Amino acid sequence: MTDDEVLALSARLGVHGVTAASGRALVWGPGEIRPLHPERSDWTATDALTAIKAAGVAPTEVLLVRARLDRTSAEGRQEVAGRGGGAGVGANAEWIDRARIELIHPSTGHIVVESTAELRVDPFRTEGEGPGPLLDRVLDDALAGIEGRWARPPRPAVDAWRLLGPSPGAMGLEGEVRRLAQLRLANPGLGEDEAARLMRRPPGVFVRAAEVTTRLHAGDVVTAIDGVPATPESLDRARQGTRDVRLEVEPAAGAARRVRWP
Repeated sequence: MTDDEVLALSARLGVHGVTAASGRALVWGPGEIRPLHPERSDWTATDALTAIKAAGVAPTEVLLVRARLDRTSAEGRQEVAGRGGGAGVGANAEWIDRARIELIHPSTGHIVVESTAELRVDPFRTEGEGPGPLLDRVLDDALAGIEGRWARPPRPAVDAWRLLGPSPGAMGLEGEVRRLAQLRLANPGLGEDEAARLMRRPPGVFVRAAEVTTRLHAGDVVTAIDGVPATPESLDRARQGTRDVRLEVEPAAGAARRVRWP
């Protein structure tokens, strides 16, 4: 897979995770946690322990989400009959995407839940599930395995999309095409026309719909939280927090503003 796809799928995993866990858990995204030893299942696998302790969360209450998406060739050969009675042999360029998600309890190194699924992909067909929805499905299945163990009730997450910045080294039309594909892969349900409009907005969290009681409005892009680039995960943590934070907001029209939130 390309670097663009890996970044977009990582962002998508965070967006979908916040939607599923908001109100019940605090979520840190892939871009906020640095992997150290990805093959391990304890606290040495990442640097997450520092962030967890700073947030006042007990390490024993934490689950680590480890996701893997492998793409292998499913190339085969197919005989095709011609009009004149002759036959030809053509290659089939399909591949197989295999998604695997583990929910790991790093304090014990125990894998609490494991979910896998695979999908055969024809690169010449525009319809179909694709790696994004496949990853969504596997994450939903994994989280269903811990349903009933949450200590708090769910709360609807802020309806938002993740706006990724331009890919490094991508210029001109090629850069626009790559960013358009990346935005759509990162955000479930984002259509091509809306993605094209969002390409003109700065990187951050695009608020699709805002609660009446907040200072955010539909069409706002939250670019930073207390001076740190905003993500759906960090915005949701701030929303569940006990102290106000400062948001840097770029509205759909008008001047940028600073907002105390929530």
